[in-house]
Amino acid sequence: MSDNADDASEMAELHLAAELAKPKAILPPLTGHCFYCHTPTPERFCDADCRDDFERDKRRILMRKRG
Repeated sequence: MSDNADDASEMAELHLAAELAKPKAILPPLTGHCFYCHTPTPERFCDADCRDDFERDKRRILMRKRG
């Protein structure tokens, strides 16, 4: 018979396995320009605002596809 600690450990392992099984986010390639506003930068995005705007637009497109 298992106790509460064993049950909690098993649930934590199940949650971890579920998170690890999720597909990884696909990041845009490094091009030397911001992926959102096309400003020259060594990173994918020139700042957090562009990154957030990109992610918001991406979610909006997914929502439209799902109906």
